[in-house]
Amino acid sequence: MSLFGSFEIGKKGLTASQMGQSTTGHNIANVDTEGFSRQEIIQESARPMSNGKGTGVDVTGVRRIQDGFTKQKVIDEQTNVSTWETRQMLLTEAEVMYTDLEGTRLRGAMDEFWGAWSSVATEPEIGPHRKALVTKGQKLAEDFRMFHRRLIEFNQTLNGRIRAEMLDINQITREIALLNKQVEQLENKGIPANDARDKREVLLQKLSGKVELRWFEGPHGTLEVQVPNGQHLVHGRHNYELIPFEIAEEKDNIRIGLINPPGIKADVTDIIKTGALKEMVNQRDINIKKYLSNLDELAKEITFRVNTLHTSGTGINGIKSDETGAYKFDKEELENPLAQLKSGDFQLKLMGEDNEIEEVITVNVAAGIDTIGSVVEKINRAADAYETLQDGREVLKDANKLKAFVNNDGSVSITSGLGKHYIFGPDETNVMAVLGFNCFFHLNDDSGDLVVSQELIDDEMKIVAGSDMIPGDNRIATEIANLQLQATMNDNTVSFDEFYNSQITEIGLNVQDAQRGLKAHTQMLDQYKALRDSVSSVNLDEEMTKMVKYQRAYESSAKFMGTVDQMTQTLVNM
Repeated sequence: MSLFGSFEIGKKGLTASQMGQSTTGHNIANVDTEGFSRQEIIQESARPMSNGKGTGVDVTGVRRIQDGFTKQKVIDEQTNVSTWETRQMLLTEAEVMYTDLEGTRLRGAMDEFWGAWSSVATEPEIGPHRKALVTKGQKLAEDFRMFHRRLIEFNQTLNGRIRAEMLDINQITREIALLNKQVEQLENKGIPANDARDKREVLLQKLSGKVELRWFEGPHGTLEVQVPNGQHLVHGRHNYELIPFEIAEEKDNIRIGLINPPGIKADVTDIIKTGALKEMVNQRDINIKKYLSNLDELAKEITFRVNTLHTSGTGINGIKSDETGAYKFDKEELENPLAQLKSGDFQLKLMGEDNEIEEVITVNVAAGIDTIGSVVEKINRAADAYETLQDGREVLKDANKLKAFVNNDGSVSITSGLGKHYIFGPDETNVMAVLGFNCFFHLNDDSGDLVVSQELIDDEMKIVAGSDMIPGDNRIATEIANLQLQATMNDNTVSFDEFYNSQITEIGLNVQDAQRGLKAHTQMLDQYKALRDSVSSVNLDEEMTKMVKYQRAYESSAKFMGTVDQMTQTLVNM
């Protein structure tokens, strides 16, 4: 090799040292950059001459230092961490609604309600006790409505968060698709796209926390991202968006849709199993739905138990001449056997002018058979309200001591005539409570519409404490007060208090379980990150060593070229 060839060797050495120093500086500058993988130059011996003599060094590229195994583990574990993190957050928010440390929420309102009935039972004819009972009943109903409203609002909030999460996911997949384009364009030109790949993997890890996914690198360096069944979120330079939609079976609750490449919407709600997005769906559809169901069940059972006792007696001002049941029934309900009906007898008692019982009308009904229409007919027959016309048809008399009929709106009315009045007697069938007569509470659909009977709000002396207007009778008030500790819920295995307390205990245990799960998976994620960083992250001590190494190499190459220059000058001057 000539002296001029030696200049080329020195030049290549200088270039290699300069690129190495530049790469080291790039690493140091990005020591705190999220997701940055340290880089190093790839050096190879230059192609030798035909006679086998070396021609120096070539820099063939700049590579990212990474470990594919730990990268996969970090992404997978990020999905688990985000799942548990979302679960803990949402359960904690729900737990706040159940917190009753000072006895001022639903549990406290229940205790005060039962206590008010105990006060009425102690002195059944005292007006202030009755007025206090109405107030406590209204407070309990209000707390049920408020609790129901909060759960509904929480459900709506989750729907909003699910929509927002989908928007975030779509934004991330758009950015990944753009980076795919950048990587492909650079690497097609032979330019390393290391920084773009780092940014893409940061986005991939962020995406994996939001939704369960599968991923791999395509033949042109693009990152392919899919949901578990293989449908693409990112395919090459294109992303496919998640969209919210509703189905008739789940009114107002959105599901997760994915737009396929042909533009067809696919429901992937049940395909995705983990990630923050699916955990929001799970909490909404499982726990929040369960909390609402339990709240409604508690409200309905308290209403039904209190009403079935309350309808079997008479308040101090409880004499009736005309009353319409609080509930309205549709055509199907009118035609089918009456729900919650028990076989047995119920009584209506006719009162004379001196408010004395003159006649007891007893009606027998059969559960699973009698409809509202047949019950009304049985009341009228027991009250001798029919007359037979000459053509053999039976019709209601124009004037009756007592009669019942179904109104156009589906409610039932009971009226008295011929100078008579009536009171309600023992009812072992539940029919009066089901129809909405002489009730303390009214509840049509769920805990969100629980109210105290307006009749009792207007006149607390109509509250039923005993039967047959017997002075000082407190038997019904005592029975209602005793409901607090009776096994009435879960097939008569637990009391109202125990049922409600079990909900608080369950949600507390769920929060603790979520905290433990989050802690365990966070520790595992940290370990995988540490393993990844031990390979990929920038170590300043190592970079400083490289910086000195490249500096010395550069100086040596420069010295080599200076020596060759002197040799050339000697040769020229000969």
